[in-house]
Amino acid sequence: MKDFKDLVDALENIQSLESKEQKEARLKSLKREILKLEIAVIAIGLIILSLIVLPFFSIISFSVISILSIIGGTALIVKAFRDGDTLETEKYFLLISISNDKNQQEDGE
Repeated sequence: MKDFKDLVDALENIQSLESKEQKEARLKSLKREILKLEIAVIAIGLIILSLIVLPFFSIISFSVISILSIIGGTALIVKAFRDGDTLETEKYFLLISISNDKNQQEDGE
Protein backbone atom coordinates (compact mmCIF):
# COMPACT_ATOMS: atom_id res chain seq x y z
CA MET A 1 0.00 0.00 0.00
CA LYS A 2 2.90 2.34 0.82
CA ASP A 3 4.44 1.75 -2.62
CA PHE A 4 1.15 2.70 -4.28
CA LYS A 5 0.93 5.87 -2.18
CA ASP A 6 4.52 6.76 -3.10
CA LEU A 7 3.70 6.24 -6.77
CA VAL A 8 0.61 8.46 -6.54
CA ASP A 9 2.69 11.13 -4.78
CA ALA A 10 5.32 10.93 -7.52
CA LEU A 11 2.69 11.38 -10.23
CA GLU A 12 1.17 14.33 -8.37
CA ASN A 13 4.63 15.89 -8.14
CA ILE A 14 5.04 15.58 -11.89
CA GLN A 15 1.61 17.08 -12.56
CA SER A 16 2.39 20.02 -10.30
CA LEU A 17 5.41 20.96 -12.41
CA GLU A 18 4.31 23.43 -15.07
CA SER A 19 7.33 24.54 -17.05
CA LYS A 20 9.86 22.49 -18.95
CA GLU A 21 12.64 24.01 -16.84
CA GLN A 22 11.00 22.81 -13.62
CA LYS A 23 10.65 19.32 -15.06
CA GLU A 24 14.27 19.24 -16.18
CA ALA A 25 15.41 20.48 -12.75
CA ARG A 26 13.36 17.74 -11.07
CA LEU A 27 14.82 15.17 -13.49
CA LYS A 28 18.33 16.29 -12.58
CA SER A 29 17.43 16.02 -8.89
CA LEU A 30 16.00 12.52 -9.41
CA LYS A 31 19.13 11.37 -11.20
CA ARG A 32 21.24 12.67 -8.29
CA GLU A 33 19.05 10.83 -5.75
CA ILE A 34 19.21 7.61 -7.76
CA LEU A 35 23.00 7.89 -7.97
CA LYS A 36 23.22 8.37 -4.19
CA LEU A 37 21.10 5.25 -3.66
CA GLU A 38 23.28 3.24 -6.05
CA ILE A 39 26.44 4.34 -4.25
CA ALA A 40 24.88 3.50 -0.87
CA VAL A 41 23.87 0.02 -2.07
CA ILE A 42 27.38 -0.65 -3.37
CA ALA A 43 29.00 0.58 -0.14
CA ILE A 44 26.66 -1.42 2.08
CA GLY A 45 27.13 -4.47 -0.12
CA LEU A 46 30.91 -4.23 0.19
CA ILE A 47 30.66 -3.88 3.95
CA ILE A 48 28.38 -6.91 4.17
CA LEU A 49 30.70 -8.88 1.91
CA SER A 50 33.68 -8.00 4.08
CA LEU A 51 31.78 -9.03 7.22
CA ILE A 52 31.10 -12.39 5.60
CA VAL A 53 34.56 -13.00 4.11
CA LEU A 54 36.93 -11.58 6.74
CA PRO A 55 36.03 -14.14 9.48
CA PHE A 56 37.08 -16.95 7.13
CA PHE A 57 40.58 -15.44 6.96
CA SER A 58 40.60 -14.94 10.76
CA ILE A 59 41.00 -11.20 10.36
CA ILE A 60 37.93 -10.48 12.45
CA SER A 61 35.90 -12.80 14.61
CA PHE A 62 32.43 -13.84 13.58
CA SER A 63 30.04 -12.63 16.27
CA VAL A 64 26.46 -11.69 16.93
CA ILE A 65 27.29 -8.09 16.02
CA SER A 66 28.53 -9.26 12.62
CA ILE A 67 25.34 -11.22 12.04
CA LEU A 68 23.17 -8.26 13.08
CA SER A 69 25.21 -5.96 10.82
CA ILE A 70 24.69 -8.31 7.88
CA ILE A 71 20.94 -8.52 8.52
CA GLY A 72 20.66 -4.74 9.01
CA GLY A 73 22.68 -4.06 5.86
CA THR A 74 20.50 -6.42 3.87
CA ALA A 75 17.41 -4.62 5.14
CA LEU A 76 18.92 -1.28 4.08
CA ILE A 77 19.64 -2.64 0.61
CA VAL A 78 16.04 -3.88 0.26
CA LYS A 79 14.76 -0.45 1.37
CA ALA A 80 17.06 1.28 -1.12
CA PHE A 81 15.74 -0.89 -3.94
CA ARG A 82 12.15 -0.04 -3.00
CA ASP A 83 12.94 3.68 -2.88
CA GLY A 84 14.88 3.34 -6.13
CA ASP A 85 11.90 1.75 -7.86
CA THR A 86 9.72 4.70 -6.92
CA LEU A 87 12.36 7.18 -8.08
CA GLU A 88 12.89 5.30 -11.35
CA THR A 89 9.14 5.28 -11.98
CA GLU A 90 8.91 9.01 -11.34
CA LYS A 91 11.91 9.55 -13.62
CA TYR A 92 10.24 7.49 -16.36
CA PHE A 93 6.98 9.46 -16.19
CA LEU A 94 8.91 12.72 -16.02
CA LEU A 95 10.80 11.80 -19.19
CA ILE A 96 7.46 11.04 -20.89
CA SER A 97 6.10 14.40 -19.77
CA ILE A 98 9.18 16.25 -21.07
CA SER A 99 8.93 14.37 -24.36
CA ASN A 100 5.26 15.28 -24.68
CA ASP A 101 6.08 18.93 -24.03
CA LYS A 102 8.73 18.87 -26.76
CA ASN A 103 6.30 17.25 -29.21
CA GLN A 104 3.63 19.86 -28.45
CA GLN A 105 6.14 22.67 -29.00
CA GLU A 106 7.20 21.15 -32.35
CA ASP A 107 3.57 20.73 -33.42
CA GLY A 108 2.80 24.31 -32.40
CA GLU A 109 5.63 25.77 -34.49
